[in-house]
Amino acid sequence: MRLREKLKQKLQKELSDEELSLLPRGFQTIGNIIILRLNEELLAKKNLIANTYLEFLPKIEGVYLNSGRIEGRFREPEKIEFITGKDNPEVIHKEHGVSYKFDITKVMFSKGNINERKYLSQVVKKGEVIVDMFAGIGYFSLPIATNAQPKKIYSIELNPISYQYLVENVRLNKLEDIVIPIQGNCKDKVFDLYESGIRADRVIMGVFPAPKDYISEALLLLKDSGTIYHYEGVALKEEAQFLFEDFYEIAKTKDLTCKLLDQRIVKSYGPHLFHIVNDIMVINE
Repeated sequence: MRLREKLKQKLQKELSDEELSLLPRGFQTIGNIIILRLNEELLAKKNLIANTYLEFLPKIEGVYLNSGRIEGRFREPEKIEFITGKDNPEVIHKEHGVSYKFDITKVMFSKGNINERKYLSQVVKKGEVIVDMFAGIGYFSLPIATNAQPKKIYSIELNPISYQYLVENVRLNKLEDIVIPIQGNCKDKVFDLYESGIRADRVIMGVFPAPKDYISEALLLLKDSGTIYHYEGVALKEEAQFLFEDFYEIAKTKDLTCKLLDQRIVKSYGPHLFHIVNDIMVINE
């Protein structure tokens, strides 16, 4: 019997038929906690529902409620509150051979990007130099360093809390020889890398909204043999091409040639909106 059906059966004397129909169809598991989203009509019963989850999930230690969005300059969770169990929001989440340590109330972590994290670690070739702009806690840097054989990854993050966990995660996964955490604004730090002679085989630009204002700086890292840029954004499916066109137009002003290698949908982001990634080869011709 599926968990939701077990919950409905267990709670049938406590909830009305309408409330039972509103029980969540899923939840997010991170480390040893789960994060629920509940319909407004269920909020008064959140403790009852959360304790029932704990009863059916013996490996889970704490239950939290997500009632907000990811917002602001630092992409922080707006509102995640503890409901029941053990209140310890600092978790270690394991995925693709990588351990991510972070505080769920202060740092975002999208499990919906799991395939993209795996994909990037598979396409990186041995000896590549990578610049990971907007690196967060190491979402892409850590699996690439763990599962591929890059030469160096320069991981840039502005948010001081995310940067702190990035540094800690590099140590936790024993990747100090490969991943170099850099704190600061990507515009400034990419220019510093350029000035120091760093050129990248691959540049990751994984942030929302699409970082159009950072394209010019990212193009400074172009190698003579060409560089692959992973440029992300959110768009309607029928307007996905505009993401590539934004990149193309800026590269064109610098007399650079762009080729779209791949354009893929990572996940649904909202009504009719999708998280889209463009893999773009840029060549100086």
